[in-house]
Amino acid sequence: MSATYTIRPLKVGEFLTHEKSTLTLLYGFGEKLRTPITMWLIQGNGKNIIVDTGLGDNEWCIKYHHPTFQDETTAPLNALKNVGLTPDDIDFVINTHLHWDHCFNNYLFKGKKMYVQKKELEFAMNPLPCQSLYYESSLIGMTPAFMKVLDDFVTVDGDVSLCDGIDLVFLPSHTPGSQGVLVNTVGGKYLIAGDAIGSYENWYGSDGYIDGKLPHTHILPAIHVDLEACQASYEKIEKLADHVLPGHDMKVYDHMVYPPEAEK
Repeated sequence: MSATYTIRPLKVGEFLTHEKSTLTLLYGFGEKLRTPITMWLIQGNGKNIIVDTGLGDNEWCIKYHHPTFQDETTAPLNALKNVGLTPDDIDFVINTHLHWDHCFNNYLFKGKKMYVQKKELEFAMNPLPCQSLYYESSLIGMTPAFMKVLDDFVTVDGDVSLCDGIDLVFLPSHTPGSQGVLVNTVGGKYLIAGDAIGSYENWYGSDGYIDGKLPHTHILPAIHVDLEACQASYEKIEKLADHVLPGHDMKVYDHMVYPPEAEK
């Protein structure tokens, strides 16, 4: 019987004016959203695992990216402290991808193994010019935050069983090397999707469930490198996951922990 885990979303900041159409392809033009930046904590089987590490401070984000909000309670170290942990307690880190808002604080866990897809790291080192800012690339005179921990990366190639009850699932979509983290829980298999599924609307469509079933079509991510790969990745998720946890949706904070029955 596989080990089971709980998943806790830790808010480490918010985008204040997130353009919806950057999440949902061809939907929501001009609609501004307040969306979270989430650092996920997986616990179980004697392990504490972090998935994604969030963004820089407000000054950095406003200067180079978007208006954001981060206070003392949502600073990554304090978000960990609020659940009784420090970086020393973390066994390893997983990055769903290497956009700046998902790996900026990897340096807090320097010396820990950090799992990323080989294709993602290769692309992050030499991205398309139009995606250079997402990676804070040297192509535009910046130094990616992940360079501080480059020696800590462990690259994987495709789907990998990382440990009992936790699998890395290759999901080329939002980026060439996006991956999800499939976690076995007492409530079924949850996929921490990163930005392959940025919002619940990406997954359920604008109308949500129809007669208790998924809609015929998902709304694919607006920021992507290959639409056919996006579609194939969504079909793959349908077969593997019982539940999805998107990368930038306030509704993930409807529960302090997943599966919800673990809150009791």
